[in-house]
Amino acid sequence: MRSCIIVSVLLFSIVTLISCDDESTETPKEQVTIEGKPYSYVKIGNQLWTASNYEGPGGVTYDASNTRPEYGKYYLKTELDAIAVPAGWRIPTLDDYSKLAQSYGIPIPSKLSDGDAIKALISTANWNNAKGTNTSGFNAYPANYIFIDSTPIEGDIAEFWTADGETFSIQEAGTNLSSLRISLYQSNHPEYRFNVRFVKDVQ
Repeated sequence: MRSCIIVSVLLFSIVTLISCDDESTETPKEQVTIEGKPYSYVKIGNQLWTASNYEGPGGVTYDASNTRPEYGKYYLKTELDAIAVPAGWRIPTLDDYSKLAQSYGIPIPSKLSDGDAIKALISTANWNNAKGTNTSGFNAYPANYIFIDSTPIEGDIAEFWTADGETFSIQEAGTNLSSLRISLYQSNHPEYRFNVRFVKDVQ
C-alpha cells in the first residue's frame, strides 16, 4: 500500500517537472503594434528596429496573389506620410539608417569591400547571389521596388523609404553580383513604391 502511494507521488512530481521545463523554453518576442498589427523588433546599437516590412493600410503587395508575404507591402510617399506611428516610434530618417549601418562598421554609401559586413543586415533567403547571415535580426529581403504598376524584380535589391523622401538601398553588386553595397537615392517621381520599416531610440 505504501509503495503504491510513493509511486503515485513520484509520478506526479515527474509530470510537474516536465510541465515546468516546457514553459521555461518559451521565449517571449518583443513586439510593437502599428495600425492594429504587431511587429517584432530587434535592438541594434542604441535603437530598436522593426524586423519585418510594414503591411498596414494602403500599399500594394508583391503581386495580386501575394505570393511573397515576407516582403510586406510597397508604399507611395503620400501613403508613407499618412502612417500613424505609435509614440516613441518613427519612420527612419537618413541619419537613422546611417546609424544602423555604422553599428556594423559600414560607411554610407558603402564600398564593395564592405559586403561581408552588410550580410549581417540581409535575410538568408531569396537573394539571387549574396549569402546573407541576418546576424543583426534586421532581415532585409530583396523585395526590390515598384514603379507605377510594374511587378518588382525580386532577388537583388532591398530598398526602404526614409522620412526625408530618400531611400536606403542594399544591392547585389560586383563582377559576379555576390558582393553587396549600400546606396542612397532621391526618389522624386510620385509613382515609386518602396518598403517601410520603423525605428525607436533607446538608452
